[in-house]
Amino acid sequence: MQGRYEATPPVSSHAARTGAEPDRLPSSLRTIRSRRRGCETMPFAIEDRAAWLACTMRTATMNDAPPPAARSERVSLRRPLGHAGLETLAAHYVRQTFKPHSHPEYLIGVITGGVHAVWCRGERHTVVPGTVMSMRPGDVHHGNAAVETGWVQRMFYIGENTMAEILADRSDAASAPLPDFGACNRQDSALSTRLARIHDALHASRLTLSRDAALVALAEVVAAITRGASGDDPRGAVPDRRASRLVDYLHARVADDVSLDELSSLAGLRRRQTIDLFKRQTGLPPHAYHIGLKVRLVRKRLREGHSPAMAAIEAGFADQSHMARHFTAIVGMTPAAYAHPDRDRAFIL
Repeated sequence: MQGRYEATPPVSSHAARTGAEPDRLPSSLRTIRSRRRGCETMPFAIEDRAAWLACTMRTATMNDAPPPAARSERVSLRRPLGHAGLETLAAHYVRQTFKPHSHPEYLIGVITGGVHAVWCRGERHTVVPGTVMSMRPGDVHHGNAAVETGWVQRMFYIGENTMAEILADRSDAASAPLPDFGACNRQDSALSTRLARIHDALHASRLTLSRDAALVALAEVVAAITRGASGDDPRGAVPDRRASRLVDYLHARVADDVSLDELSSLAGLRRRQTIDLFKRQTGLPPHAYHIGLKVRLVRKRLREGHSPAMAAIEAGFADQSHMARHFTAIVGMTPAAYAHPDRDRAFIL
């Protein structure tokens, strides 16, 4: 309680012996004023001080309590196959806000707690426990918590080559077509429970055989999701060659500081027309798409053992802090956490 109140010297021994009335004492000796809201001036009457102290302590408890644990974001990342072809993520997000982005991998997962607000394929979805998430490479999405307690998710990020391998193994064929998901999410309690168990095995088991069996089971879940696809593919329109040239241009210049004038000249369009064309093709404006490519390069360099500072330089970010802000808003964890996937992390956003 030190430092909370104005210092007050003790009542003099003379006053104590003579029983001087409080109103004859200087005001600084008569009262100790609480700095806390809602509590009256401390009374001298002994019988009144108990209530005053109780009030002060109640207010101190409310004001001095540490920030709620919910402010701490917890994330755990694993690479069960030892490479980036399959990553598993378990996370509890509260304050995390994902900016619009896409992944080069398939994303499959389940919401196991809380409520998540996510925008995918131009629509807002409120996803609750028991929801199975499924996104294709290139599906633009973003989101945040829909309730104060955030949301808990378990996710698989599956590269196209790994996806082709597990589906080919399932069908006992040399190759298998890549899946297409008709919806970003579906409410299916049985499938979500099954997927959560598979995630537990792949993410946490130290036994190779257990992880291998879970990978086979994951292929069955992918097949089940694909069977439920509607077949409607908003990306099925014939791509515009000008947009394809712009995409290729950015892929070839990930680390460069590309201007909109460069892109406009390449497309033969005005600046606004160039942005609109690019967004129709990719779902993102050029600058956001380019930032996503830079973050992908940082992820690659971190997996290769580069330091975050070096990865930021190679990707063309202004500095490490600039990179870290974009990285966390897209990947959902800090660069340091991503670089060491076998460590569970808690971080404050």
